[in-house]
Amino acid sequence: MNPLRWWVTCALGRGPLLRRADRVHAWGLVIGFAAMIAAIAPAVAVGQVGYTARAQTIAAEAATRHPAEAIAMSDSTADPTQIESGSTSFLAHVRWTARDGAHDDYTKLEQPVKAGQPVRIWLDDAGKPTTPPLTDADARVVAMGTAAIVWLGLAAVIGVGVAMLQMAVNRARDRKWERGLRALVDDVDGPAPHRP
Repeated sequence: MNPLRWWVTCALGRGPLLRRADRVHAWGLVIGFAAMIAAIAPAVAVGQVGYTARAQTIAAEAATRHPAEAIAMSDSTADPTQIESGSTSFLAHVRWTARDGAHDDYTKLEQPVKAGQPVRIWLDDAGKPTTPPLTDADARVVAMGTAAIVWLGLAAVIGVGVAMLQMAVNRARDRKWERGLRALVDDVDGPAPHRP
């Protein structure tokens, strides 16, 4: 019997072997599935709130970070703080010219560079090297990840609830079958003899 046929039989069918526990089990699965679908809406709402907050942060970062052209003073090296995380960023000693003169400092780059090669760096309002501002795509990725995590959390809670319902229904079904079998055995054996 396929799952749909089983559900229709348990939820809507009639028969001497169908018990109330079978109906509760069948409807519990449907309600759990519907709850998982309904959980998409609050998960998306949380993701949207996260996107809005992240977009405001990105706008604030973009207002305080500015690109500048610089020259690599030496070959770049792998960033030692990122080696364990598996990230591929590089450190380079760079020099750039601003209104108040020439500056040099170490900055992180996404690609390796050779000495003398021009590079684009990002400076904060104080004129210090910083990371590039995040983009709208970054905010969308974070929002989708947040929505997915929230939905998975809600789905896990719903799944645990359905599993607990199924365990309770199975216990009730087993007790009912046991009582029925005991009554059948008592009817076959007849009443127990009276002992003085």
